[in-house]
Amino acid sequence: MGKLTACMVTSALVFSSGAAVAEVLNYTENTNSSNQLAIGYPVPVPVDSLTAVDGFRTYDSLHSQHQSLAVTHPEVRSSVVGQTHNNRDIYVYRFGDSNNQTTDGLAEPAFLINGTIHAREWQSPEVVTELMEQLTEQKDDQGVVQYLLDNTNIIILPVMNVDGFLQTQRFPTQVTQSPGTSAGSTPSQKFAQPRDGRMRRKNMPSVDEVLSTEGDRLNGVDLNRNGSVFFGVQPDNSVATSLIYGGPSAQSEPETQALLAAAQLGPRNRLRFYQDTHSFSRVLFVPQPNNANRNTITNSIAAKFQSTTQVQGANYFPVIDQVGSGIPTTADYFAYTDLIPAWTLEIEPPQGFAGEPNGGAFYGGTGASHSGFIMPDSEIARTRNQLAPAQILMFYHQAGPAYVTKVQLVDSGGNDVYLASWSGGASRNLNVATNNTLQGGETYTLYVSFSKPMRVRNSSGNISQYTGQSVSISPTVTITGNGGSGNFTRAINVGNNSWLNQSVDGFTFNQYHDDAFKVEFTLPTNIPVSSTSGNTDITINIAAQDLAGLELDANPATSVDWNNGSWTNYENSNGQAGITGGTDSSYNLKVSNQNLTLSEPQSSGGGGGSLPWLMLITLGFYTLVRGKKPLLLRSNS
Repeated sequence: MGKLTACMVTSALVFSSGAAVAEVLNYTENTNSSNQLAIGYPVPVPVDSLTAVDGFRTYDSLHSQHQSLAVTHPEVRSSVVGQTHNNRDIYVYRFGDSNNQTTDGLAEPAFLINGTIHAREWQSPEVVTELMEQLTEQKDDQGVVQYLLDNTNIIILPVMNVDGFLQTQRFPTQVTQSPGTSAGSTPSQKFAQPRDGRMRRKNMPSVDEVLSTEGDRLNGVDLNRNGSVFFGVQPDNSVATSLIYGGPSAQSEPETQALLAAAQLGPRNRLRFYQDTHSFSRVLFVPQPNNANRNTITNSIAAKFQSTTQVQGANYFPVIDQVGSGIPTTADYFAYTDLIPAWTLEIEPPQGFAGEPNGGAFYGGTGASHSGFIMPDSEIARTRNQLAPAQILMFYHQAGPAYVTKVQLVDSGGNDVYLASWSGGASRNLNVATNNTLQGGETYTLYVSFSKPMRVRNSSGNISQYTGQSVSISPTVTITGNGGSGNFTRAINVGNNSWLNQSVDGFTFNQYHDDAFKVEFTLPTNIPVSSTSGNTDITINIAAQDLAGLELDANPATSVDWNNGSWTNYENSNGQAGITGGTDSSYNLKVSNQNLTLSEPQSSGGGGGSLPWLMLITLGFYTLVRGKKPLLLRSNS
């Protein structure tokens, strides 16, 4: 259990000057009185534990766990990025390999997660720590997490407002009311604006750690109003005693500077996602700068985040800002300055949206003022586990779309008849090692691999949707070409069980589980050709969605990146660059005409064939009788 300082107070305090009374309220489970407020469930008190518990850990325990992860896992690196007003170190942790390059040799994309900017929001460091723990626990999954650690740089600042967070933990059951802000006579009304102790929000410049010091309880800066974008736009931003005081100037606070230093570890120009982790409301507050592509992508992944939570029994729905409007939050700052998807995650309980109980009443509590910041011990484990997969999905999505890395066709004797793979960094080349002629009616195995894991599996080992998502599980493969009667398309049936997470008949995944599939098929003979000799050109076309719903980069020759709020070099099926992908049609082969359908073109549509014999007789008769040459028949080509 966390240690409480000896200066805890259990009754009202009086200024030595006698000018005003600063009351101290005690949170209780069931008792209401003049200085007690019941929240309806046991009041959480932080405990000492390195591992997650059904409850909330002390800052020292959380910090020790973070440091332990950095010591025991080479994929985790710890850095000090600044000091608080009280000279406490602010730590940041980077998750990923140390080379800062993808497996393709490109600069890694980076993501930044910030936690505990508001001291009283105990849900935040627990949820962020769970994310850190899952990234290490699953680092050898040969799937999504290992892919992220190999190819991205995940930066996590778990406790930004260290001074304030420690203050709330010194007084986990006590809070002070600001003189002159009482809203009524009942305990809940009297403490409608609690300011220090368990309910401290701001940081602590010129603030001591003694609850009975009346003069400093309103001091501090709201670190989530200290941003340079929209600084001072809210009326109370400039009032030093306000709960949302933004500080003497934009980005004035050492904690804010520490966050900026953390972003530089990306490095800054590689950032593709930012999240500031708060409570309470159970929503995503999503800024909207004047950049249509960036907003479309951001709102799309916010909906995917929501779906991931909904299927687990929660509903973190996006609240989309009006374009160009905002307040000086850190999420607005990164959204407008870096043009990346960014939002404020407000962890549960809900704030009375959609008819749900407000604050602590959501858990059967009394719904006392500000009780939403006091989540019951019994609820935090579930909440941690609900939010981790949603955050991991955001990283996976913003790592970028997949592209085809290899296409291979093998005949029934185990011989390669086609083998092509992409190589290179920002610009890639298709290296075709084998390109032999295929035979109609023969059986082949098609093997295709991708640049990222494309599927996940359930506990039974079967391919399934990622939590809460709905994508096309099976890839689409077609053969197209131009035969004797024009263009043709033939489909290859690829089932859900075609994905590979182990070796099957000599074929296996490329780098990660389910980043490849294989399918056996018989090459159709009903491909129309004009002659039984020679070959017909065909193209193998491959389409697939990754587990976040992103389509393939249809042109792997140019690597996808992020710039100015959008994907770059991300082509669709028509070769147009934009924010959507499509079908990759880069693989050209030949089929022998010998076993294919003979079909000559005709002047009229409908299947081809030679000229009818009656027409030939008629033309010959016309020539003999009239002594004229027959008219030439004009084709439709």
